[in-house]
Amino acid sequence: MPPRLIVHAGFHKTGTSSVQQMLRRGKRPLRPVLRALTKRDMPAMCEAARAYAQTSSPVEMALFAYETAQVFEALDPADARCVLLSSEDLSGHIPGRRKRLGYPAAPRLMAQLLETVGAVWGAAPEVIFYFSTRAPEAWMRSCYAQHLRATRMTDDLATYMDWQRPQSDLSMQVAAIAAAVPSARVKEHALEDTRDLPHGPLTPLLDLAGVPQHIRDKLPPPAIVNAALLEPMREALRLLNASIADSEELSRRKQALIAAAHHGKSPPNDPVTD
Repeated sequence: MPPRLIVHAGFHKTGTSSVQQMLRRGKRPLRPVLRALTKRDMPAMCEAARAYAQTSSPVEMALFAYETAQVFEALDPADARCVLLSSEDLSGHIPGRRKRLGYPAAPRLMAQLLETVGAVWGAAPEVIFYFSTRAPEAWMRSCYAQHLRATRMTDDLATYMDWQRPQSDLSMQVAAIAAAVPSARVKEHALEDTRDLPHGPLTPLLDLAGVPQHIRDKLPPPAIVNAALLEPMREALRLLNASIADSEELSRRKQALIAAAHHGKSPPNDPVTD
């Protein structure tokens, strides 16, 4: 019997970066009971998932199946230790990127992952798909801030939220995925319910993997990886996106603005001028 497989495939801005950081920092104490892979351990698989989510092309799905097979061929199915994959990109791009609403490709991606692992390992393992979720309003605000940081988003918050609201109930996204993988278990927990647990949003995954308490006691404490941006900072970034044409200069100015905020400085009244 192959080992238990847990796939933490999302969602963006629900504590996933914190989970992955804790898995990396806790790799040594976890090693006796858990084989954990984060997005940096499977970049080609994650990129293939994003590519399929963008195009819905059969060719891109075939590439995702190939990259998934590459990952699982490197994992010994005779090793009894639980396998955990953690990357929000396995569900595709963050909503709002490239005009995207919700996670429409995620059900097909999870079904393909399930089919591929069974073919590679020669038998179907016990598979648990786990999704961290978040209340719609808080989730949309966090995604919006991420777009301001990483793209040329110029919409204001109200416009962005009006656009994304029809697909902002992440539990509905989970239900669609569950319908596509009826042979697997599908679990979800809201960030609001996990952030104060002993190991924050990693705690439900430790529970699913059966990690014993004496190993949990050796793990580093949870940490916030992506701190929230306050409204003045969001507006400053939006104005920069609307005002600076040169991409390198825009990136430099945004990085400087965010760094200043982390050191307790307020954004300037005019974020375009020095």
